[in-house]
Amino acid sequence: MKRKAESDDTVVGGEEESQVTTSGEAFAAKRKKNKKHNAARGGPAEEVEENNDEGEAEEHLSILELRGDGDVCRALMERYARSSAQQHRHLCATAAAMQSILSEEGLPLTPPAYFAAAITALRDADRSDREGVAALSAFLAIVLPLLASESLPKPRAKDAAFVIVSFLRDPSAGLSTGTLRSMVKSLGLVALRLDLEDWLSIELPLETLLVFGVDKRPKVRRCAQSCLEELSKNCRSSSIVKKTSKVVHRMHRKYIVLVKNSYSIEPTNAAPNNATSKPEHLEALHMLNVLNTMLPYISDKIRMKILSDSYELLGCHFSWLTRHILRILEALLEQSDVKVLVPKAENVMSALTSYVSSAEKNPVDTIVSASSLLKNVLRKFGDAFPTMWIRYLPLVFTALIGYLGSDSDTSKLVADILKELINFHINQSLFRLNKGQSDNYKMESSPEAAAVASICSVSDKMLKKCIFPTEHMLEVMSVLFLKLGGSSIFFMKEILLRLAQFALNVDEEKPTMKHLDQCLGAAVIAVGPEKLLSLVPIDFDMDKSTFTNSWIIPILKKYVVGASLQYFMDSIAPMAKHIQESCKKVKKESIRKSLQSCFHSLWDLLPAFCRYPIDISEKIESLSMLCVVVLKEEPSLHEIIASALQVLVHSNRDDTRHCVDEPCSIFYQNFDMEFRSFCYSREVASKNMKALASRSMELFQILKDIFFDSPDKRECIKDALGSLGFIIPSEFIRNFFLSELKIVEHSSILTDSESLYDYVQDENKRVGEAKAVLEKNEERSRLVMELASSFVEAADTDLTNIIFDLVRSSLLDINGVCQCEAYFTLSRILKEKDFYTSAQLDEVIELLFSVKPPVDASSLKNRFSCFDSLLVYILKSHAADMNTKAFLILNEILLTLKSKKESRKLAYDSLITISAKLKTPDPDNADSDLLRLFSMVMGYLSSSSPHIMSGAVSALSLLIYQDAAFCLSVPNLIPSVLLLLQNKANEVIKATLGFIKVLVSSLICNDLRKLFPEILQGVLPWSLVSKYHFRSKVSIILEILIRKCSSEAVENQTPDKYKGFVKSITKGRANRKLDKEANIADSTERSVDSKTKGGKKRLRDNALNPTEKPSKDNSSSSRKKTWHKPQNGFSNSKNSSKMMSKGFRSRSNSAGRSNSHSQNKAWTRNVSTNHKRKYPEKQNINGVDTRTKKQRQSLNVASDKKPKLDKLSVASKSLASSRLNKHRRRSS
Repeated sequence: MKRKAESDDTVVGGEEESQVTTSGEAFAAKRKKNKKHNAARGGPAEEVEENNDEGEAEEHLSILELRGDGDVCRALMERYARSSAQQHRHLCATAAAMQSILSEEGLPLTPPAYFAAAITALRDADRSDREGVAALSAFLAIVLPLLASESLPKPRAKDAAFVIVSFLRDPSAGLSTGTLRSMVKSLGLVALRLDLEDWLSIELPLETLLVFGVDKRPKVRRCAQSCLEELSKNCRSSSIVKKTSKVVHRMHRKYIVLVKNSYSIEPTNAAPNNATSKPEHLEALHMLNVLNTMLPYISDKIRMKILSDSYELLGCHFSWLTRHILRILEALLEQSDVKVLVPKAENVMSALTSYVSSAEKNPVDTIVSASSLLKNVLRKFGDAFPTMWIRYLPLVFTALIGYLGSDSDTSKLVADILKELINFHINQSLFRLNKGQSDNYKMESSPEAAAVASICSVSDKMLKKCIFPTEHMLEVMSVLFLKLGGSSIFFMKEILLRLAQFALNVDEEKPTMKHLDQCLGAAVIAVGPEKLLSLVPIDFDMDKSTFTNSWIIPILKKYVVGASLQYFMDSIAPMAKHIQESCKKVKKESIRKSLQSCFHSLWDLLPAFCRYPIDISEKIESLSMLCVVVLKEEPSLHEIIASALQVLVHSNRDDTRHCVDEPCSIFYQNFDMEFRSFCYSREVASKNMKALASRSMELFQILKDIFFDSPDKRECIKDALGSLGFIIPSEFIRNFFLSELKIVEHSSILTDSESLYDYVQDENKRVGEAKAVLEKNEERSRLVMELASSFVEAADTDLTNIIFDLVRSSLLDINGVCQCEAYFTLSRILKEKDFYTSAQLDEVIELLFSVKPPVDASSLKNRFSCFDSLLVYILKSHAADMNTKAFLILNEILLTLKSKKESRKLAYDSLITISAKLKTPDPDNADSDLLRLFSMVMGYLSSSSPHIMSGAVSALSLLIYQDAAFCLSVPNLIPSVLLLLQNKANEVIKATLGFIKVLVSSLICNDLRKLFPEILQGVLPWSLVSKYHFRSKVSIILEILIRKCSSEAVENQTPDKYKGFVKSITKGRANRKLDKEANIADSTERSVDSKTKGGKKRLRDNALNPTEKPSKDNSSSSRKKTWHKPQNGFSNSKNSSKMMSKGFRSRSNSAGRSNSHSQNKAWTRNVSTNHKRKYPEKQNINGVDTRTKKQRQSLNVASDKKPKLDKLSVASKSLASSRLNKHRRRSS
């Protein structure tokens, strides 16, 4: 990194420069002497490809770092003294010469002193010494960034800039590219130290940088342009800006005149991507690049002059200037204010439109760039010229619409441009019909309508030509539908009919069918179902029992919003009734099923028509009467009616949790556009809710009866009843629950009565009746409790108290009849009613802990859901008296972590839920709620019970797994857990090693390196213990560390005592990697071999087939198994068992394809082979003993315990022959 010198080591540059009196010849002599000395120090020269560009050294030295004394020479020597590159040796020689000169003069070896010496040497340097000048320029470019701002006074900076400029403008110098680049960079850095409000100081460096900004050498040119940008950015004086603008414009005019003289309006014959080869053309292009850099920092007057020249040069056809002109126009329009651009607006729009309209002859990328620029211009001038789009938008659509037919990236870019143009300029408010206007709307009645009609006509022609519309075509059509709204029925009628024809004939599995449905859905939202179905009607022929255009029903179901209930009741419901009547007359089963499906599909549209209907208050009475009749007469429609009532109620409630405006949200997300929002005002919503309440009592009674009588429909009916709770009077619901509570209490009395059971035993005739009564009451209790949960959200305080009383009585019931439902209802209360949680917190906690924890998983899950809400509330309240309650809850969760698997998972889920709710946008906050949770769990680490300690460690493991980075901000978390490795309880050690495994798996490498000493010091002692799988757990931890942070990093932090163990882990990983690669290579070889044999059996089949004798090499390779002895002193039983099972499956599959005779022979041969492996006394091939040294030694030591191989082999052969004879007898 670049670093400035220390302030206490710097000296004013002017003083040092005045003391440097050495001439250019003295510097040259010292540089040559030091060059030879550095070459000698470099040792044997390496064969490195040398770069002839001397200035390349400077690029690498831009990251030079200095020590405290700021000696540049020493820093260069340390880095490049041993380099054999020629430019590095010259640079080191120059630095050493500077150091020698400063030492002789008694000056400090600081960057300012080095700079003064370098400038003096550059002033007196010999132009013909190219190597010396190159090294000096590189050295100067290195030193300048290290200068402190106060160490170079402005007058001295002006002198230095003059020296560099005179050197750069000297035509006899013949400087190389690297030297020029270093000089230009130095000039740019010195220019920033000048008096930026003094034009005489700036003028010469600015003009010099402009000259080199159009240089033919890319590195020099880019460096000059970068320096120009920095210099212009820092010149804030208005007088300096004006003078700078004039200098820039003068350069611009110089090259533009040359361009205009040679510029042709005819299209270029060269390839679009080929640059021109004429020198003046190249310089003109470089000038445009300089101009693009300087545009933000010049005056508006000069910008407008440049703008005039730019749009005149654009023309209709592509040329070698087009891309640069478009970039200049984009920069000008972005940097200039609208008021300044107004006089030029029409000219710019005409030039861009003319170029875009000639699209067939121009490159696609330039068309896209010009179109995007045109879009930005129209948007910029939207307020100044609100009707400008009327003239230009149809032209742009005509030019670009053809690009939507492909699936390329160009199609997407063009579609985005067209969608933005439509979204910004077209609005349905432009085409609203007056009350006196009929449907025969004259589209040409206004310029806006004529422009939109032209756009729609072009789009329709595009759809005519294509076989099927592409995704981007349909996206543009969708945006057009939504922005035109209801008026799209006039403008886009033909397009809509054409899209319907596509939908009728297309395969439903076609990939673009989704986009076609979305486009038709946009049409449904725009024009409404009534107008859409007038163009694409759903018809039912009773005579033929046929149903046409049924494909549109799913689209209507998904996208209808803001429709009329009257239309459903007048058109769709009667059609459904006719279909139902026809079903009774049809005898053919297939036709009957098809008609029944159509009947349900039509009724399935009712929830869609209940999304923000426009006539609730007028038609709610008719709709409720219809729903009552359907609920009583048609059980198959119960769920549809219940869903419709939910949607109807939530449409009038301002609650984001129940999103009814789903169709519109699809287009909000996909197209990032705004259109008419379907929602009610407060007055309208209040009026609608009153109308709904007037007809809700009868619906409630019917739905309640269905809920109790129809088990398969309870979930949907329950939600509908809960929705009605928002409109039904609270007194009615309270009375309902009070009456049901009496039934529950009566059930409890019957359940607790022992005399009833005694009486039942005596009276056998009444046993069945009594049991039936009890079961019915218990079922009623469960259903009432389940229904209570659905009314929690709509309940007021009194009703909430009643529901809580019902929950309490159910939880305290000794038989636990509806305990699961009671826990769920209580969790809903705690989640929905914050005021109740705060008021009744003590009572709720007392109730929960007075009840024995449930055994079944569902009840336990709901109980933990109560704990989640309570603990989150307690931790967020920050009350000091809440700690006891929080620890009560946490106790149960931690104890459950040590219970059976199913309960443990529920406790884990509870902890995850709590931590997710406690997360904040600022996790580093010391007072965060999540940090309090960590601190509470860490408190259990000091418990005397190993059971509690291990549970706390397991909880911490889960929490850090969810957010590993957060654990680093918890004070003393990791040291506290690692300290537990000194505990004697095996349960605690096991949990702690699991915590460390999760920790090293979750953290990134940089964070792990900081924890290396603590982790290794804690876990490595347990590598000596093989019990309880401690050694294997340590091995896994080390493998993860090695994989993430390299084996070298782990070994460097490992104590000498355990380095052997760590090395064995490293070797084991390497061996497994080699085995894996060998297996892959072996499988590849076998697959190739099987292909070459033309589909014969695999080699393993041959090994089991006695009739096919395999070759010597193949048979040996097929039977040979590679096995490595575990290096860490234990075997990985899990991996080995997997390998054994895998091998067993492969052998059994191969054996299944051969006969049983081959199986017996193979079994006999495998037995003898295994004996040879186990007892290798006579393993030799062609007289050569193949036994290893270790095998021979073991045979010598244990020769007296030699096994009886003959008897064993005879026994195995006899067993094989008996199996073979048995198989023959069966086959005969």
